[in-house]
Amino acid sequence: MNEQKRSRLLYLMLTFLVLAICAGCFVWLIVSSEQITLSSGEKLNRMYLQELTAQIDSHFDTGLNARFSALHTIADSVNDDDLKDQAALTAFLQNAQEHNDFHFLAFLDENSLYYSVDGVRPAASRLSFLADLLQGKSNRISYNEALLNENMILVGVTIDPIVYGGNTFIAMLAGLTNESFSSHMALQNSETQTCASIATSKGSFIIHNTFNDDLPLGTNVLTKLETYATFNEGYSLEQVRADFESRSSGMTIFYAGSHLQCMYYAPIEGTDWLMLVQIPYDVIDQLVSKQTQQLNVHAIVVLVIILVSISILFLIYYINLRRHTHALVQANEAARAAQERAENANRAKSEFLSRMSHEIRTPMNGIIGMSTIARQNLNDPSKVEDCLKKVSLSSKHLLALINDILDMSKIESGKLEMNYERFDLHLFLESLVSVYKTQAESKGLLFETILTGRVDNILIGDSLRLNQILSNLLSNAIKFTAPDGKISLHITEAKRENDRLWLLFEVSDTGIGIKEENFDKIFEAFEQENTGVAHKFGGTGLGLSIVKRFTEMMGGSVKLKSVFGEGSTFSVCIPFTAIEGAEPIVWDESLVTYDNDISETVYDFKGKRILLAEDNELNREIAVELLGAETGAEIVEAVDGKQAVELFERSAPGYFDMILMDIQMPNMDGYAATRAIRAMDRKDAATIPILAMTANAFAEDEEKSRQAGMDAHIPKPLDVATVYKTLNEILHKNKNDD
Repeated sequence: MNEQKRSRLLYLMLTFLVLAICAGCFVWLIVSSEQITLSSGEKLNRMYLQELTAQIDSHFDTGLNARFSALHTIADSVNDDDLKDQAALTAFLQNAQEHNDFHFLAFLDENSLYYSVDGVRPAASRLSFLADLLQGKSNRISYNEALLNENMILVGVTIDPIVYGGNTFIAMLAGLTNESFSSHMALQNSETQTCASIATSKGSFIIHNTFNDDLPLGTNVLTKLETYATFNEGYSLEQVRADFESRSSGMTIFYAGSHLQCMYYAPIEGTDWLMLVQIPYDVIDQLVSKQTQQLNVHAIVVLVIILVSISILFLIYYINLRRHTHALVQANEAARAAQERAENANRAKSEFLSRMSHEIRTPMNGIIGMSTIARQNLNDPSKVEDCLKKVSLSSKHLLALINDILDMSKIESGKLEMNYERFDLHLFLESLVSVYKTQAESKGLLFETILTGRVDNILIGDSLRLNQILSNLLSNAIKFTAPDGKISLHITEAKRENDRLWLLFEVSDTGIGIKEENFDKIFEAFEQENTGVAHKFGGTGLGLSIVKRFTEMMGGSVKLKSVFGEGSTFSVCIPFTAIEGAEPIVWDESLVTYDNDISETVYDFKGKRILLAEDNELNREIAVELLGAETGAEIVEAVDGKQAVELFERSAPGYFDMILMDIQMPNMDGYAATRAIRAMDRKDAATIPILAMTANAFAEDEEKSRQAGMDAHIPKPLDVATVYKTLNEILHKNKNDD
């Protein structure tokens, strides 16, 4: 008993000692954290303002580069009609000046004359960067050139020579008022209580924003500070003046009346100007105080957790040491296993993000690069056509990547729904095979489709998901099979029970094959057989995971047979509902060859009048070009759903043959606009075809469109052939109905 009492006493003493040490650490941590926070307040102020200035400077650079780009775009858009005489040139400049919100716009020729809306004037005595432009130096900015006897910011760029009336334009000039310049460059922010101004190294204001500036108005920041400011200890006007003259970064704190202000200044690259960012000291002080409070709260919570944990550990250790030794070992092993799983998951996600970056950037590079090449070869139609084909291929590849990611996201969130509808299996297979046979043959592969036995033609099932399953399998087969190899798609009826029909789809290839130990791994999200496969062949690692998930959601199963180095066979068995009385398709047990000669169908919609509701100007331009210029249809444009309803309501019955309706629009969306039109008391309100043309591309989005009263659903980005075919079918159907 005495031994037990001594052990308990030792335990209590040790516990009190630990608690005392923890309490002392707690007090020390609180006191030291406050001292450290207070002593580093000025450093935090400087770091905060330095970062804030960098952000504002970045906005400034972006806005300025946008102005330079606008000038190049204007110069590139001028044509012979704009240069035929002074009146045409003046009209071109007037339109460009208003469209780009410039206060002044002019061409500059090699003789130092500028041509503006107001006529031709000499620029030599009024333009400080004239020499730079004449020497071919571009992207110049200056202040107060007084070309119009007005103060303004003047920007200039060199351009490709343009001949006009015996003279040659070599540059473009544009002027912005101080207010316009400040607005475009985002130099003040009421939410962060900051304002930014621009001044010369002598202190003269270029842009003077007075938000939160308690000093009286003035034209020179150094003069204002000298006259009205009282500097805080450690700061002086002399230091600010010296920094301005040497164009150095710095910070100062001063009283403006009764308010303490912080000002950080830094030089603007490419000019002799400085960016001044001013913020009330109270704003930063509140940030520091908040951080101190949060640190103290965190310290209290952490120390309380430590105290409680240590107390519990001592009790457990003292009472149940031997009994829980095994449990502790198991816990450690479980922790190591969890850590390993977490590390593997993080590694897989990191590799996925790396692959996605590569996979997305590759088609984006093709789109941007080919667009640039096409722009540079506008006079070579064959070159432009080749570039556009490659842009289209890259766009489709990028869209497939995005669809894979969105599908996996919806699967993981449990929001993906199956859409079971009647579909024609024969037409489905012809469409699918025609695409992938062409791809295989372009790579030098033999592609065959084998259909065995009697297969019903009309089935009920989710043809969209079936298409995604087979597309992923066929794409993989083509990707991983070397030229002179073979790809085959084999379809057969597996079994039949009453109206339930199971079809077996087998995709085989003579590609690289898969090692047996990786059979399960390749069906997991973000996984590929190994990093070498990812580096050599690319891909997201989502395709086979989507195949497995879709197949199982449809009530089917997927199996894999593969010999490493020789090839693979993926077998997907999926149930469908057979239609009683439907005629079966009789297939020979032999290779079925599809005719893949693609001939372009010319659609003529002349005499048809289509109402287009689209709020995005670029999308309207694309639709008008595809439907109006290419097919001859007359397009009437509406910028939102409300305007579309008004245009239809004011039109005579039968005036419009069709309505193309975007979904997400301001004032009134596409669903509401469609319901409003269908509810009108006029003969054609219930019969006029209304087609959704939207980026909402999921099956549930299509169902919402139909519930709103729309006749069809065309997803964006637009597939031209699909658009023409859909419009032709609906217009032709309406004509027959009439």
